[in-house]
Amino acid sequence: MVCIKKRFFNPSRLLMLPFGLWLDEETIFTRFQATVLCSLLISSILFQLSRLFIADCNFDFVVRIFSSATFYAMLTIPPILFWTRMKTMKYFFDQLQYIYDRLKDRNEIAIYDKYGYIAKQFTIILIILLVCCLFGNSVIVYWPYIFDIIIPKNESYAIHTMQFVTKYFKVSEKYYFLVVVHLNAACTTGLIVLAGTGTICFSYTQHICGMFEIASYRIEQAMTTELLYNFDIKNRIVISRKMIFAIDIQRQAMQFAKHFVTSIEGALFIMVLTTVLCVSCNLTQVFLIQSLAEKMEETILHLSAVGFILTTMFLTSYAGQEITDHSNHLYVITYNVSWYLAPLHIQKMILLLLQRSNKIFTLSVGGLFTGSLECFATLVSASVSYFTFMFSMQ
Repeated sequence: MVCIKKRFFNPSRLLMLPFGLWLDEETIFTRFQATVLCSLLISSILFQLSRLFIADCNFDFVVRIFSSATFYAMLTIPPILFWTRMKTMKYFFDQLQYIYDRLKDRNEIAIYDKYGYIAKQFTIILIILLVCCLFGNSVIVYWPYIFDIIIPKNESYAIHTMQFVTKYFKVSEKYYFLVVVHLNAACTTGLIVLAGTGTICFSYTQHICGMFEIASYRIEQAMTTELLYNFDIKNRIVISRKMIFAIDIQRQAMQFAKHFVTSIEGALFIMVLTTVLCVSCNLTQVFLIQSLAEKMEETILHLSAVGFILTTMFLTSYAGQEITDHSNHLYVITYNVSWYLAPLHIQKMILLLLQRSNKIFTLSVGGLFTGSLECFATLVSASVSYFTFMFSMQ
């Protein structure tokens, strides 16, 4: 028996296992790992928000803190979600394994494998990009301290970093290095876990697309010209069977998708609000900087955050759009087959499929947001609108 965890999810396992969030049996040690991770991320948010009550605040400082704190909040939501929904995520794995084990046709297995390998290749590419980004980030953050040790001089290389951190968060120079290490560690671990949870969710959506594709394949095989023109008892049984199997796997795909979204609906809703607020605050902070040339590091920092969040939002929306497109493709395939040559009871089955597929199938979050490229455009528009409002308040 083929284990889909080992076949398609091993790259995601590499990202999740060090933090105790991989979907194996929970132990005391894995709980400790997950607790340390979540504590690190939550403490980074609390530290940043605490500056609003300790330091002297103005509008620029409030926007600056929220632009950073909301970014860390976006990194904190996925690990907490997986930690609290561990049994549910294991159940989804078991469902995918159950569906895979029931496939007997080689072409259907090939379709399922194709979408699994698409998700696996996406995960590998993302891991390579993540390693490059984290390496570059570590070099940028820590090279001044390394140079101070290797090539010491009268003026410290890290003095510019110290001035930037103390002014950005209004902390004492005495504690600035602890702040740098704390926030950089939280950001690094948060990005790794976000990549792990994101690729697992993307793999789920790809397997759902595979189920819809298998349903389309079964309909095409059931309504071939050879079977319809030689309609004897044997072919009648074959057609009925294949249509039933097609309807069954379509039902499984829709149920799996709805159950998956329902189980993470609350976290997704908070995630959407957080990302919109984060994009708005970072854009506002960029336009509040009076001299972009003199504060190039801060400008690049905020623009990088905006670019990263928009990319994440686009990939999430694209995954939802893929499911909708595959559901619509099933409707087109069903409509275009030679259903009029089939007997009445087969036409009734096809009518059931058409009625079910006629309504556009979307992944909805709280009835407000749907996984689609249109929704992505709406969220970007909302982010720009809130940015305009905040900038006008200055």
